[in-house]
Amino acid sequence: MFIDVESNPNTETSFNMVFRDVSEAREAYCIKYLVGTEDQPVQITGWDAETNAPCPAFACKVEESGDGIALLIYGGSGGIRMKPLEDESPWDSAATAQWGDTHLVYPSDSFIVYKDEI
Repeated sequence: MFIDVESNPNTETSFNMVFRDVSEAREAYCIKYLVGTEDQPVQITGWDAETNAPCPAFACKVEESGDGIALLIYGGSGGIRMKPLEDESPWDSAATAQWGDTHLVYPSDSFIVYKDEI
């Protein structure tokens, strides 16, 4: 699995890396994310840099050198975007209550809700 995200309206950071996936990817809906000083459930979507619009976000288990198996959360060419779980506003790269990142790598047993579970 190759993650390649260039700086875009969703995230100013660029990132590229190859991961060795060890499970099927599933579409993600919600994760826990450190907001301030506490982990909170947040909605997650992928971000398409070309259209500056949401696309699916996925999670799969990958081999993480030195740490064993990890959970890779990734989206489109523009990375991933998050917002508070209760936020019903549309996804928007200019929304101040939302934030983007290139990807996330969490411990394999981290809290995640997949779209096929809701």
